[in-house]
Amino acid sequence: MKASRVPALSMVIVDDLRQHLLLVLLFLALVASALAVIYVAHGHRLLVTERDQLLSERDQIDIEWRHLQIEQNTLTEHSRVERIAVQQLEMVRPQADEEVLVPWH
Repeated sequence: MKASRVPALSMVIVDDLRQHLLLVLLFLALVASALAVIYVAHGHRLLVTERDQLLSERDQIDIEWRHLQIEQNTLTEHSRVERIAVQQLEMVRPQADEEVLVPWH
C-alpha cells in the first residue's frame, strides 16, 4: 500500500488565503475601519472635554473682567479721587493767580 502524502498545514493555509483573497481583504478593511472609528471617537471625546474646560475658563475670566470693571469705576470716581487728594495727600485747589501756563510751540 502506498502512503498518501498529506500537504503541510502552512501550504493549506496559503492556498486557502489565495482562494479567499477578497474575503481576507474585506476582513482587514473591516478591522481597519473599526479601529479608525475608535480612534476618531476617542479624539472627539478629548476635544469635547477640552472645549468644555475652555468655555468654563472663559466664563471665569468674563466674571473676573466684570468685577475689575466695577472696581475700576469705583476707584476712578471723581469724588473719591478728590477726597483722597485732600485727606491723604493734603492737596488743595490752586488759586487763579497761582496757576502757571506753559507755552506751546
